[in-house]
Amino acid sequence: MTPLPITEELLHQLVASSHAEDVTEIAVACTIDHDGRTLLIAEPGLNFIDGTWELPTGWVLSGETLTDALARVLAALGLELDEVTSYLGHRDRVIDVEEVVARVFCFAVTVTRPDRVCRSALIGHWWADPCDLPQLPTSSGPCSNAAGTTRTPTSRSDRDPPLAEPLRTWAHGLCALQAGIELFIRHGTWLHRNDFRDRFVHLDTITNGTELATIDWLAAIAAIDTGDLPCSGGERRMLRLAASLADGIPVDLRDALTGLDDRNLDLVSQAVLHTAGR
Repeated sequence: MTPLPITEELLHQLVASSHAEDVTEIAVACTIDHDGRTLLIAEPGLNFIDGTWELPTGWVLSGETLTDALARVLAALGLELDEVTSYLGHRDRVIDVEEVVARVFCFAVTVTRPDRVCRSALIGHWWADPCDLPQLPTSSGPCSNAAGTTRTPTSRSDRDPPLAEPLRTWAHGLCALQAGIELFIRHGTWLHRNDFRDRFVHLDTITNGTELATIDWLAAIAAIDTGDLPCSGGERRMLRLAASLADGIPVDLRDALTGLDDRNLDLVSQAVLHTAGR
């Protein structure tokens, strides 16, 4: 499709037409062109190991406009939204075992300082030549694959997220705490987010110089309950389950387990068995 100029009427119509089709799970993706290249982000998937390169993408949270969501997605990368210049199209994708359809709207945007991308975040980025990526939407091309895989990295190390070892030191010898911490580490999302680590993970050093880290589970749960910690449904469920195992915080299992994919269900099962000493 030909890129469309951004108007309030267009943004409203995109959401309204999706809801009319019973598509209520909505995300945004954006293309950022700089010096003839387009920004891609290393999206590691559920285990932060076998990743793919994708456009910056994120869910539209309750109460957000599409523009609000774009600004939040970019802010997580250390970027400030300057202008949404055009709408490039959408792509529908099935997101869970119940075959719920999510719609990803793709926009061309400009940012104030593109050189600031990922300065303080453990997020890989790549300024790609669009000529090497025929499926990649740009400000002058259609959104044929707005949030899909564009390139698989040549290599990615099987590494733990930041602070994994200090957290394991904290949990050592306590089965339930170990189970919750290991679930949290292996889920591989929250500990890669600076906004979570800076606010809810606290570092200390014990007498022999060993570092340990603790998580303020109650404060983190309160933040997602109030909307002060934006996250996807899967991230929210896994945080609640880890907090329940590690700190005894009550969790609604029907809500927490519904919609988890096979990998995360397997991680939860392993954590429960570890809690029981098996």
